[in-house]
Amino acid sequence: MLNMIRMELYRMFRTKSFYVVSLILMASIVFTTSLVEDEMKSFTKEELQEQYEYATGQKEEEQVNFGLTVTTPTEPGKDVSVFDLFYANLKGKFIALFIVIFTVLYSSADMTSGFIKNIAGQVRSRGNLVVAKAVALFVYVVLTILFFAGVQSVSNMIFFDSFVWGPWKEFLIYGGLQIVLHFAYALIAMCITILLRNNVISMLIVVCMCMNIAGMFYGVVDKVVGRFGIKEFHAINYTVGGKILLLPMNATGKDVWTCCSVAMAFLIVALFIGIVVFRKRDI
Repeated sequence: MLNMIRMELYRMFRTKSFYVVSLILMASIVFTTSLVEDEMKSFTKEELQEQYEYATGQKEEEQVNFGLTVTTPTEPGKDVSVFDLFYANLKGKFIALFIVIFTVLYSSADMTSGFIKNIAGQVRSRGNLVVAKAVALFVYVVLTILFFAGVQSVSNMIFFDSFVWGPWKEFLIYGGLQIVLHFAYALIAMCITILLRNNVISMLIVVCMCMNIAGMFYGVVDKVVGRFGIKEFHAINYTVGGKILLLPMNATGKDVWTCCSVAMAFLIVALFIGIVVFRKRDI
């Protein structure tokens, strides 16, 4: 098993898409930070207050926004902190988009190249290959979010007059929870890729996952459940994407529990499905 994990990690670090996606992510963060600086200078105090209320959930959107929405939760008159932009990009699923795109490319690379045929017959359980791939993806998610935090810190130093980290305790708790949620998101993307064995369709689905397209489905589920007398049910609260979107900056003990529970449930199901399909499929 350890040899499989080492093999997957070696393969991941030797994949060109690993570095290409990282470079595009870095350039995107620098560019979006420059846009935030322009916004802070051009927006009126009222516009900044409205943006702050939307970003922190004090004011709800009148309709579902499809696509990526990155809103900075900085109070008017205060400096933009690293935590503010860290929160905004993770909440808006901007970082998740890069993670799932790489996951599809990485998860399908050994199947499309034929590499998997050379090693599948040499292992006792082909399901272990899926587990090893999941471990490699966990390492990737952790490295990506740490890399993002570093690039965001440097970008803040470049574009803003003063450098502010934000509250460390909330920063670490929020970052840790988002790592767990983004790892579950990556395993869902891996499961979809293994099931479909089609890069184009898999890529389309995982991109739509980050674009809030599922919001329409959640609304239908809420209406159906509401007909059974459960009025306060909201499907988005029980999905990984919903938890990424709704996790507050100052997470409470309840937030920690619910996020970890939802993430673990989807993580286990996605991993189980991937293992079963990979074992039974003719490679």
